Amino acid sequence: MSGKPKLRSIWVFHLNTGSCNGCDIEIIDVLTPFYDVERFGIKLVGSPRHAHALLVSGPLTRQAYYGAKETIKAMPPEPRVIVAIGTCTCSGGIFYNGYPVYRRPESGREGSEYPRRGGIAELIADLRDEGEKVGPVIYIPGCPPRPEEIIYGIAQLVGLVEKKLSYQEYSDELVPFKLPEGPLEERIRLTLMERLRHLVGYLDREKILEDFMELVKEAEKSENPREELARLVKDYAAKCGDVRLGFCMALLEREYWRVRDALDAGKEFVYWV
Repeated sequence: MSGKPKLRSIWVFHLNTGSCNGCDIEIIDVLTPFYDVERFGIKLVGSPRHAHALLVSGPLTRQAYYGAKETIKAMPPEPRVIVAIGTCTCSGGIFYNGYPVYRRPESGREGSEYPRRGGIAELIADLRDEGEKVGPVIYIPGCPPRPEEIIYGIAQLVGLVEKKLSYQEYSDELVPFKLPEGPLEERIRLTLMERLRHLVGYLDREKILEDFMELVKEAEKSENPREELARLVKDYAAKCGDVRLGFCMALLEREYWRVRDALDAGKEFVYWV
């Protein structure tokens, strides 16, 4: 958090941008008499026009994006504090790169191979690009964060406690980024596994990928692995009789050669994450 405003008490407005309600329950818990957060001068209000701070929960879905933007614009321009509660609001969490999550239309990053990050930072960046003033942002990660953690984060905002960790920034100039090198086959297997997750999810990808890698192993024994793998994939699709499996196998074959050719040639390529 930077640019901490001087506040004796803050009025907050709660906004859900697509959360599972786990964080919302913890926020309500903070407001109950047990934790009694009003003793710190924190009060929940029913309109963003009266709020100093916005408590946000959820990964920021595409449907919630425009409502969230209008809510922040409706707040008074000062101090307009944003409190991101929960891992999903901080970074997308388990919804990272999910279909319903908002992706900022940055130049050159509109292709499906770039992930949908999610999180309130995507919206804040859009607002600042439009010239809207946004105050300090407090990130309180957790799934969900405990009421004590939420209170601790807000206590920093009103100046009751000081932050214990110092802010450090790394860049490629200070610490050059280096992708850890692993076995070639393992790197191919991991990127294929993530590509397959977009089609069939977590449960079925292991078995389908295992079958495909068996076909690859058999094709590598032949003199022309590329043609042999194409034949084996075609036979597999005909034998299983399931067009969905046939589609997955054909896609894995294309991805396999895309990654394999790039690695053999020493070229850069986009990993599936």
